[in-house]
Amino acid sequence: MTDPAATAVSPVDAARAAFDHTRRQLLPFRLEKWLVLGFLAFLDQCGRSGTWGPPGGGGDGGGEGIPHPGGKGAADLAAALDTGLAWLSEHLAAVILGGLVLLVIVVAVMAAVVWLNARGTFMYLDAVVTGRAEVRRPWREHAARADSYFGWSLGISLAGLAVVGIGVALLGAVAVALAQGRLTPATTGLVMVALLPVLLLLVLALPLLLLAGVALRDFVAPLQLATGLPCGEAARVLEGLLLAHPGSFVVYLLLKLVLTVATGVVVVLGGCLTCCIGFLPVVLQTLFQPLFFFERAFPVFLLRQMGHPVDPSLGR
Repeated sequence: MTDPAATAVSPVDAARAAFDHTRRQLLPFRLEKWLVLGFLAFLDQCGRSGTWGPPGGGGDGGGEGIPHPGGKGAADLAAALDTGLAWLSEHLAAVILGGLVLLVIVVAVMAAVVWLNARGTFMYLDAVVTGRAEVRRPWREHAARADSYFGWSLGISLAGLAVVGIGVALLGAVAVALAQGRLTPATTGLVMVALLPVLLLLVLALPLLLLAGVALRDFVAPLQLATGLPCGEAARVLEGLLLAHPGSFVVYLLLKLVLTVATGVVVVLGGCLTCCIGFLPVVLQTLFQPLFFFERAFPVFLLRQMGHPVDPSLGR
């Protein structure tokens, strides 16, 4: 293995190499291979990517039913909140129990989706690196790596859920207090000033968690394949690469942002032109397979420049 600090690194060259690799592996077109790759790409994106499609519709635009401060609507809203809070206090134990059950169900579903995504991450990565569109072999071979990866991925997902939950709870508490008239304009300002640092930290935490997820999928998972290390140790290898090549990773993130926006535009246009058939799961990943294949190959070729080529055999 070469010294990563002594290796010339160019994200642009890595992108060119990934493009050539994508062209070689996907052409000439073979439907059966694209279908398998589409399924693997779906697993790789399961629980991670948003739903492609046009934005949802808004309201009627008439502005009717919107309560105005001091008006009858505000009084009705305050009365409804008082009634709801009174019911809540009478059934507090049942509400807490129901909330805990709901939380357990949400976390269990999230864990199952993240576990499936962890398997899919390594299965699709295997296909991109080797050019072998298979399901059973990579499912078995990369089970241990995927399980190690799953713990870290679930931790990031739960952290994101906690950040959003805390933010919503704080803002909801302030909104309820305002609707009930418990806060005057002066005290409202003081409360918001007190909450502002907390809300800023929560807002800053979300992009940091997003970057952690990108680092985990784009670099730590390939490093697990390249080095045979578990997820935690592979993350420490990535830390060394980040310190050695900070500019290269910044350029990579900028190029990835451009690629993500371009992919979104192409997918939305393609889905609309196919009468929304292109938005269906697996169909989407099959139809736009070159975009997803290239996106997965890009960081692999960047890591190769840094002295960590992924072994094509992968059978460790």
